[in-house]
Amino acid sequence: MRSNFVKDIINKNQTLKDLKEIFESFYIENLPEYGNSFFFQTGIFMVVALIILIITGVIMVIFGPFWWNFTWWGVLISQIHFWAAEIFMTLMIIHGITMYFTGAHLRRKDMWVLGVVIFFVASIQYAFGLGLNYNIVAQYNDKSGAGLWNSFYLYFINPENYGALYGWHIAVVPIILTLLIGIHILLETKRGISNIDKKYVKYNIVKADHKKLFIRAGLIGGLIIALGVILGPLWYYPQIEQLNIQYAAKNYPNLLAVTLIQEYNYTSGTATYSKFSPLGYYNPYNLSTNPYEINTRYVYVEYPYNILVNSLNETNYLSIFQSENYTLQEEQINSAYTYFEDNGNIYSALNSNNYFEKVIASLVLMGRTGLYDDILLSESPYNSPLDYTYTDRLLADMSLIHNIEGSEYKLHEYYFGMIKFNVEEYQIGSYWLFYLDAIEIIGDHIPWWHTLYTGIAGLGFFILLALLPWIPFLNTLPYRLKLYKIFFNKYTIKSLKR
Repeated sequence: MRSNFVKDIINKNQTLKDLKEIFESFYIENLPEYGNSFFFQTGIFMVVALIILIITGVIMVIFGPFWWNFTWWGVLISQIHFWAAEIFMTLMIIHGITMYFTGAHLRRKDMWVLGVVIFFVASIQYAFGLGLNYNIVAQYNDKSGAGLWNSFYLYFINPENYGALYGWHIAVVPIILTLLIGIHILLETKRGISNIDKKYVKYNIVKADHKKLFIRAGLIGGLIIALGVILGPLWYYPQIEQLNIQYAAKNYPNLLAVTLIQEYNYTSGTATYSKFSPLGYYNPYNLSTNPYEINTRYVYVEYPYNILVNSLNETNYLSIFQSENYTLQEEQINSAYTYFEDNGNIYSALNSNNYFEKVIASLVLMGRTGLYDDILLSESPYNSPLDYTYTDRLLADMSLIHNIEGSEYKLHEYYFGMIKFNVEEYQIGSYWLFYLDAIEIIGDHIPWWHTLYTGIAGLGFFILLALLPWIPFLNTLPYRLKLYKIFFNKYTIKSLKR
């Protein structure tokens, strides 16, 4: 009764009628019997997950970044978004396995390659989304991701810049991904479902069961929402905010002091940063084409300290220190380094006769107020308060990202942290990156291994997948092992029951 009522409304409204006809033009009317089975409809179910991703993503964008971590309904929306992404990726993997096992990769090679490209872009999109969670998992992954992009000489893709990452995730990559999926759907609509050779399986051509398709699609949508509501809190908590300099100054004051000295004399990890790339070793922060031309002395010591003394109208001990001769400066730097490394008291350093100790102690105490974090954000070459590059680099130089996030919370690859959504063992996210995490573990035990090689291994996996239709033996393996029987049986082909 209700169905007829809806149909009457649509038929009486020309606009709705036209839209209905456009929508139905995408229908595949006739297909092989197995085309009505779940596994051959996963492509449509992916569209359902994509629609939920778009809707929840738009809601999250409307209110800007971070809010979804601090309101109960924001957590709910973000978790539905997360589970939609999980289901989307899972359906894509099932779809790919189905196509390979049934030999579709040989009959439509272009569609197979396009599908692999979609999988690759979707994996990048997922990683960018994970980096926007504003917790220690996101920070750890953003730091690791920056290293990976740097190794490919793609330093302009900087996950440590939250604002830029936000743009990549909500605009650039989705446009590319939607375009690719749209082309894939149009080609499938035009060509219909791929037919397996009847010498392997006997089947009939039947009418597409659209009713069953829509029921399953509705169940997939309901499953995504249910997972977000039921499992969402279990995956979201504990919500541990990403580290900052205020945290470091309060908990590791002497380590911060020692690191600031290293930033000043250009011996820190950032100052001596060297990444192996296809063009050889380079420091992306020393490139004229990179706005992050990090002069660590200026960024981490001179600029913040001058802001401090000018705001308080105090004596500028850094200026006095820098007016001294080089030998005396070196002596004071070495003395300060030894003092703080031996856990010298920060407050006592304020009364030291060593001007450089006074400067470093003042910066550490400023860090405890949170002002130092604000100053680092203000130094962004993009004038963005969401650019955490300088903050993350300093925390990395202190080894806090590695020691606390990587080891204490087990986000390091040794603990298969690459596949985690959150810090608990069961809070798995990108399980499809298990192989890449394993490669990274092996690489850590090889002296000459570089991040670039891990990246090449990951990229090589997708290239191998794309070339599968042309690789001897592997391309015909499903037929040799009769893997197609998993999907072609009496449950998917009714005529086999007779």
